[in-house]
This record gives sequence, C-alpha cells and structure tokens, in this order.
Amino acid sequence: MISVPKMPIYSAQFIGKSGSVLVSGRRPFFYIHDAVAGKLDHIPRIIGRAEKSWEKSVASPDGKTVAFCGNDGYVVIFDIASKQTRAELKLNGSVRAITFSVDGDHVLASGSDGEVYRWDLRSNKCLERFANEDGTISSSLAVSSSHLAVGAESGVVNLFAGSIGQSRKPLKSIMNLHTSADSVRFNSDGQILAMSTRRDKQSLKLLHVPTATVFSNWPTTKTPLGYVWSMDFSPESKFLAVGNDKGKCLLYNLQHYSSAD
Repeated sequence: MISVPKMPIYSAQFIGKSGSVLVSGRRPFFYIHDAVAGKLDHIPRIIGRAEKSWEKSVASPDGKTVAFCGNDGYVVIFDIASKQTRAELKLNGSVRAITFSVDGDHVLASGSDGEVYRWDLRSNKCLERFANEDGTISSSLAVSSSHLAVGAESGVVNLFAGSIGQSRKPLKSIMNLHTSADSVRFNSDGQILAMSTRRDKQSLKLLHVPTATVFSNWPTTKTPLGYVWSMDFSPESKFLAVGNDKGKCLLYNLQHYSSAD
C-alpha cells in the first residue's frame, strides 16, 4: 500500500514498464513511487510553472515523459529522468483531455474550444488541428493503432480514423451516453472501445470497433456498476477494471481474450 501525505489522489498510473507509479491530485506537488525500491519521491513543483493542481495527467508508453493538463491552455510535458519540463504545448482553449499515440511520438489534446490538436514530440510542432464535429467541449481522448476516440460533454463519442491525413469526419458518432463522456478507453488490440460517464448510474458502454456497434448484452440493467469514476483494460485485455463511487474496484473477465492463446 502507498500512502501519500497531504494530497487527495486524483490520478495514479504506472510509468511505462519501470515499475514506478506517478501519483497526483489537486496540489502543486506530486509523487513518484518506485515500487521496486519501495521509495516515494516527492516532486515539490514543476520549475517555471505556477499551477496549483496537477490532477489530470497521462504517462507516455515508454515511461520517459508525463503530459499534464496545465493552466491557460498549456500541455506540460514533464521529463521523468531530469524531473524538469521538456516542452510546453499551447491550445487556444483550456485543456480538458490529453493522451499519447501508441508509439509515444505524438501527444493529442483537446478541451474547451472543441478542437483536437496533435503534436510531434520530436520537434514539438503541431501537425494537425481539427474540429470535433460534435462541437461541444471535449472531455476525453483515447487512441489505438488505427483509431481516435473523442468524448464530449454532450455525451457524444466520435470515432475517427487514427492516421494523419485521413478524413476528419467521424467514422461513427456514438450517442449512447446522455451526459458527459468522462472516460474513453481502447483495449489492447483496439477492437473494443469502453465509454463511461460519472454523472449517471450504470452508464458504461462497450463498442465493437470493427463494426461500430455497441454491445447490447453487457452491461445489463442489473450489472452493479454504480457511478463509474474510472475504468481500464488489463494489458492483454483479459480483464476490465471499473472503479465506482462506492470505493469499489469491479473486475470483469473478458472471456474472448481469456480463452485466446
């Protein structure tokens, strides 16, 4: 068990395959826990930044950097090794959602202006910017090797082709959530997209990406999800973990992936 002093935890995530965990919240500081050495490293602040909260963050796939939602439309790229800012990337609106590409070379962000930005982290250049067709504030982002999902506060989740240069018209607009699409997650092979909102009970949906159809057989009205506050797939998609407002982590077995070799 990790205990972090004087900080309500809003985000906890593994940093690549290092065995370390980044823990952050509504504080100007955060922690990096080395699970191998059992060491808790306190990062008092990010030099050059005046933010009082680092509650929204995502680690790169290779574990070398973390992207934080900063103030005034900034995405702050933090280098784990040097514990300093590597880049500051600017949106026109405030930042509400960030994610890395599967290869870690790009970071994508969106927010109050409803537009999606993609930067190349090798040059820090913005490669593309396009409007999410839903037209409302973006609330969540997820990428797979072939698709991009953009969730909006209206509850609409748009599914786009993932490659740069392809049409930025949605392949599918999923309207099964009736309040803000707070979380979207692809599974390991990109065949399933999970979508949820914190504002309605039992509001989690799974999309079969190749056919762009929502599973009708699960979850059911009797599935005891409660209010879904967090969710994610295990690395090989054998499990889907769902955290709810009761402080429970519900673990569901995905039989298709469990039976695969």
